[in-house]
Amino acid sequence: MTVDSGLDIGCLRIFLETAKDCNMSRAAQTLGVSQPAVSASIKKIETILGTSVFDRNTRPIQLTTAGRMLWNRGSYLLEQFDCLTPSIKSSLVCHKVDLRMGCSDCMSFALSPSLMNAALEFTKNLSVKTGSTPTISQMLSCNQIDIALASDSMIGVENVQALPLLTEEFLFVVPKDILACPSPCYKEIYEKLSHLPYLRFGKETFDFVQSERIYRGLHFKDVQRIEVDTNKAMMSLISNRRGWCILPPLSIWMGKEFSSNVSFFKFNVEATRRYFVLYQSHGYASIAERIRKVSIELFKKEIFPQIAKEWPELLKHIHLNDDCAS
Repeated sequence: MTVDSGLDIGCLRIFLETAKDCNMSRAAQTLGVSQPAVSASIKKIETILGTSVFDRNTRPIQLTTAGRMLWNRGSYLLEQFDCLTPSIKSSLVCHKVDLRMGCSDCMSFALSPSLMNAALEFTKNLSVKTGSTPTISQMLSCNQIDIALASDSMIGVENVQALPLLTEEFLFVVPKDILACPSPCYKEIYEKLSHLPYLRFGKETFDFVQSERIYRGLHFKDVQRIEVDTNKAMMSLISNRRGWCILPPLSIWMGKEFSSNVSFFKFNVEATRRYFVLYQSHGYASIAERIRKVSIELFKKEIFPQIAKEWPELLKHIHLNDDCAS
């Protein structure tokens, strides 16, 4: 015998009305259906769940454990279902959409909550998730978010479109005294760094892949490595002369409170990290472009002026892609 794979809203509504006082006759009268129809719907639910939702051995009948679980969870579900149509109609009238957005840690630190505040102007319901770039990229692939701000272009992932947002240069980040002598050459700097531990992120991060490629390309000899999981922890260690690392400006900015004891300089090779606004569904193309433009304006009007005030040297290593066609 084929058993239904899930509950339908009609049966759930009948169950919830009956469960108010465990009275099938009253539920039938309230809903304008026959009592046999009520009994049939409840029986269908019990068949699907494989257990009783009412204890019929008591008088009056009572909810079983399964019945109480269905009552607790089903009430919220039905409430959301009943609000679905009015909510969609309301959104269409005011031309606002529901948006699930994901931001990598650096983007979230730089743009939130200003980006959320701006997005509320053209969204009805807004959800924002923060995580590493691999986490955010995976969420977009699995349709758990609609738009992502991350440093993985997701080339090769079916249907994903990437709008360029900004490009930043990877930098050596070192204890301040490393650059204390006038105009040190790269050879002198490399020699000093070779005696300090190299700080890196875990392999589960996108920054690990990028920075490790640079580190290997510079042919450093491994002395000691320290693995951390946040930009702030990394900057704190560097400020205490516990090591050095390879980071782009927005990651450095996350540890700005350590700026008095930290210095940075550019490689003698080209190495960059690019950020994108990504989307998978064509229905979000215009929203993604709007998010890109809003983000660029926020960088120009809020983030860059703040960086210019507190750590201006970082700015020349960040380049907005504001000349890209939508």
